[in-house]
Amino acid sequence: MDHTSGGGMKIIVYLGTGGVGKTSVAAATALAMARQGVKAMVLTTDPSLRLRTALRLEDGLAEQRVPLDGDCPGELWAGLLDVRATLDEAVRLYAKPASVDRILNHQIYGTIANSLSGMQELMAVERIDQLRLRGFDHLVIDTAPSRHAFEILDKPALFADFSSSKKVKLIGRTYRFVERLGLDTIGRNALDIYSRAESILGVNLVRQILDFYSIFYPIAEGYGRRAEHTVAMLRDPAITEFRVVTTPQKAIRDAGFFSDALTERNYSIGALCVNRAWLHPMPDHIPAGLAGEVLDWYRSVSDAHREAVWQLREAYGDRVREIQVFAELEQDVDGVGALERLARQMHVDAPLQAV
Repeated sequence: MDHTSGGGMKIIVYLGTGGVGKTSVAAATALAMARQGVKAMVLTTDPSLRLRTALRLEDGLAEQRVPLDGDCPGELWAGLLDVRATLDEAVRLYAKPASVDRILNHQIYGTIANSLSGMQELMAVERIDQLRLRGFDHLVIDTAPSRHAFEILDKPALFADFSSSKKVKLIGRTYRFVERLGLDTIGRNALDIYSRAESILGVNLVRQILDFYSIFYPIAEGYGRRAEHTVAMLRDPAITEFRVVTTPQKAIRDAGFFSDALTERNYSIGALCVNRAWLHPMPDHIPAGLAGEVLDWYRSVSDAHREAVWQLREAYGDRVREIQVFAELEQDVDGVGALERLARQMHVDAPLQAV
């Protein structure tokens, strides 16, 4: 994937289990792009918000530009997925102007935005669409570990199917009409559905829900269309590349798991990234004593890591576009300086080439 090519926003999605340095690799990738002259955004959907520490982001801002030292031709931006802010923006963008305040202040809306299960995954896809509209050249997505990452791919598609169903559309579009004329005008079957819901949830709650959906359904239907478009972008290898971040010890296992899971969903892996590999050269002379024992131990671990990388290349070298290997840093990633050291391993002049 060429970082400087035109044709709209390009997307890189990083997947991986917990503790493999996925957030650091994602942030370093966006940094390398910015150094090339690209306006790049790294977005994390991980609730742990490790990105905030890695880039020392300010509190209270959903997204912000990261200051870079030196003469940087591009821009580095970082975003933390804020479910309520993303949904609020969707309402302001797509609701009828007369309905915006009513939706935002509706009691049911507050419940949906703040506590409804699955909103994190649904709003991740919405956020991608919003960032596309803002003119970013490249978007790098740091996903939550394993299972949660796939929910971002699965749930929006399910919601799109649900919101486009004829029954859901009928309820949302006819409630105002029914409310004015009375429930006995809608037929015995529909009346039975409403009556059962009212007996379980209570009349007031059911009518609050229906009242809310009658003004919110254009947003829901619009989300379905946008989600379908965004999922299509994620499935297009000309736009999106999925990369798996792992460590030498877990490389074969993680490659198999994520390859199978993505293939099942009609996505493909573009790259495997082996992070935290012990690859530093050994000194020509190994001293005696404790220092020598430590160096021997390091060499044995390094040899095991190199063997794991070799096995990964043998098993997956012809199944992915590339396999990248990043050496373990001397300290935890905390701030742009540490990310620079990781980004340099990505070859700033050709950042997607294998190390």
